[in-house]
Amino acid sequence: MAKTNKKLSQQTLKSAAFRHAWALQWCWNYERMQASGYAFSMLPIMKELYDTEEEVCRNLERHMQFYNSHPGASALIAGASAALEGDYQTDMSDSIKVALMGPMAGIGDTIQAVLVQPIAFIMGASLAAEGNFLGVLFILIPMLLLFWARWPLFHWGYNRSVKIIDDISGDSDFNDMRDAAGILGLIVVGGFVPSILGVRVTWTFQQVIDDVTQTVAVQDALDRILPHMVAILMVAFCYWLLKMKKIKPVRVILILGVVTFVLGALGIIF
Repeated sequence: MAKTNKKLSQQTLKSAAFRHAWALQWCWNYERMQASGYAFSMLPIMKELYDTEEEVCRNLERHMQFYNSHPGASALIAGASAALEGDYQTDMSDSIKVALMGPMAGIGDTIQAVLVQPIAFIMGASLAAEGNFLGVLFILIPMLLLFWARWPLFHWGYNRSVKIIDDISGDSDFNDMRDAAGILGLIVVGGFVPSILGVRVTWTFQQVIDDVTQTVAVQDALDRILPHMVAILMVAFCYWLLKMKKIKPVRVILILGVVTFVLGALGIIF
């Protein structure tokens, strides 16, 4: 093999990290998914490690095999793979991609889709509903921070190299972090349910106490039993439809739309 026997320069690593951050999803397809973008990110590394164009192309073909992971968490894999490529451990580089793309997809999806996005979007939507422009920032800033994190993840993976497998396998802190992120995200989203739904019962009834007729609002009585009971019951109803009755989410949304429209038209809720 026409090796240059060079050590990867910082400029090459920066170029690979930049390409991986921006271009991983380029040319995404159902056959190989992110393989084209991954190979594109490895191109500067191959050009520095091999003298001939044939060797560069031959090694890029290895990275054109099926690959799919979370775009952000994949940066850690790319960094570890780059370190192994720099030591000409090509087989290990291919193996670490296969071994880590599944676990890192689970970690990345949990942190972004369960922990960060719901909280950011709910807070942003609440502020936007009040006409506060800060709602846009509550959505944009967390997403920008997640994108920026791809660079330190790449360099962390590069520094750890094959040791990264020990970091995320077994009963490690990564698994604990993933579980904690999922639990925290669900708790926070659940806490926003009353403020999002805000459903109130408009019914009232009259009662006579000591010859005095009093008007009692049903909503006030329900709040004394359990605050936001109607909103909680609506969430429980949706969960029952989804989990127990196996009804698709789109149909659940349609059912809620019909029920709330009818009850609102009758003046029962608002």
